[in-house]
Amino acid sequence: MTMAGNSYEGICAEMALSKELKAGMNKTEIRRVTQILKPLVAIFHTVYPKGTGQRVILTYHGISKRPGFNCTSAGLFRDQIAWLREHYVVVPLHALVRSLADKEGGTANLASITFDDGYVNFVELALPLLQEHNVHATVFVPSGKVGRYNDWDEGKGDFHKMLIMSYEQLRGLPADTAEIGSHGLHHRPLDQASADELNEEVVRSRVELEQGIGREVRFFAFPYGGYPPVLFKKRQRNALLGSYTAACTSRWGRFNSEEDIYALRRIGVWQGDSFKDFTDKLAGYHDWLVAKESVGRILKRDRSGRNGAGLA
Repeated sequence: MTMAGNSYEGICAEMALSKELKAGMNKTEIRRVTQILKPLVAIFHTVYPKGTGQRVILTYHGISKRPGFNCTSAGLFRDQIAWLREHYVVVPLHALVRSLADKEGGTANLASITFDDGYVNFVELALPLLQEHNVHATVFVPSGKVGRYNDWDEGKGDFHKMLIMSYEQLRGLPADTAEIGSHGLHHRPLDQASADELNEEVVRSRVELEQGIGREVRFFAFPYGGYPPVLFKKRQRNALLGSYTAACTSRWGRFNSEEDIYALRRIGVWQGDSFKDFTDKLAGYHDWLVAKESVGRILKRDRSGRNGAGLA
């Protein structure tokens, strides 16, 4: 109940089906199922052997004064960071990734904080709280949207326009508190992108960001979690992502391994999450989503086999 298969074939198939399955299940329904399964999960946790410590990567988007579109309130974010520091060793993403190479594992629970999209409210509201608690975050920015806004969200019923940081603001982020990663070029799903489009989204975005901020860009996060099937192949995966230290997805999970280095799991902190929702996620009560994604991976493989199309 912790991890699905680690092969890149499995990773890609799992994410493809995960996207399909999640599309038919909203966050309210996910919370409802979590509450139903909670007693079973609690029993599971009492008998499941303790092993390697968690390697948790948290995903936020925006921070606002009050809960709102894609945003966690500043007050709740402060409480979450305080709790996280009490129960985890909170480290920069590069330190968490480096720990994955430790073949002996480790029992300490490590956590890293990430933000997708690079909104101005990060520098206005999140940064002071991160500095207050002396913790670090990695901010994933779509290079083609720097200084613009979240136009990819337009048309959604609760859409709220949010400005994205300019290069001046990105350069002004203190390196000891925030690192910049790439979130592609246009903030578009990449699972159906052509080879040329992938090169722009993955490679060109890094080059643009490095030129704009004057720092190395070491990490990539797939917009919407859309993972390109071409990345099953090691040669093409290395050609596209080899200049990065690691890449993050939206696959659910509190545990990561070195085999996942270009498909790291994250725990999403959603709009409307209460403090209890947050602690439940880190306690493992949402881990059924990993099993759900694994079922999706099996179904995807079966479907591909019936169609005579291999994933490799």
